[in-house]
Amino acid sequence: MAWLYLNGEIIEDKDAAISVDDRGFLLGDGLFETMRAYGGRVFRLNAHLARLRESAEFLRISCDLTDADVGEAISELLERNACPDAYVRLTLTRGPLEKGLRLDGSGRPTVLIRVRPFSPHPDELYKRGARLVLSSVRRNSASDLPRHKTLNYLPCLLAKQGAVDAGAFGAVMLNEYGQVAEESLSNLFIVREGRLATPPVHCGLLPGITRAVVMELAGANDVPCDERVLSPADLFGADECFLTNTLMEIMPVRSLDRRPVGGGKPGPLTVRLQGLYRKAVGR
Repeated sequence: MAWLYLNGEIIEDKDAAISVDDRGFLLGDGLFETMRAYGGRVFRLNAHLARLRESAEFLRISCDLTDADVGEAISELLERNACPDAYVRLTLTRGPLEKGLRLDGSGRPTVLIRVRPFSPHPDELYKRGARLVLSSVRRNSASDLPRHKTLNYLPCLLAKQGAVDAGAFGAVMLNEYGQVAEESLSNLFIVREGRLATPPVHCGLLPGITRAVVMELAGANDVPCDERVLSPADLFGADECFLTNTLMEIMPVRSLDRRPVGGGKPGPLTVRLQGLYRKAVGR
């Protein structure tokens, strides 16, 4: 038996029902946040909800849930489902379809929160590093959509499937100018001569919560960090490379298109940042 939150109620998942007219289902008209709970508490919950609220305002989706409301719902779900270390997903849609395709309807939005026991990647992957490929799927830097975590996720899924088909862990997505945007499901950093670098948001990427945490940790620990435009050549010439997202934290990269990155194994700064990140989670 599993419990979830749907539109103000905590119910068993077998009793959950969402309208067949829901615009999230019909049009991909909605947003989501993926979060991670450690010991019964979500890491950087407020940052996730601030991003969701900013995106909801951009898409004109009204939602009157407060951070406290969401926090209480998640805490109860973690307790009822007996999984203090959990994957948490909050989905927000515009709700049932009203007449026409406008973005300013007055319908009630759909809010769904689910928690599941967290299943981490194998330790061996963190010790050896992930293999990446360059994707043929392009990001559109002129569009605002990559900067929001919308339900329109097909470009990311196509890029990820391309990596799987190539026997790799993930895929680096470029924008229409051939600049590095992000990995299919995560942000990307490189290290060169002791300096961190990550693509700026205007290259067509999601401003990740873990990306922001890594930049904070770098600043607090005297590690130079730049947001700058990167090319595939910068990745091939990097001393180190790693990926960041909420679920996997910091994932080292060992190769790109079967060419070793740096020494072909996790580098010292990557390993140091992994330790700093886990300390931040512990706090």
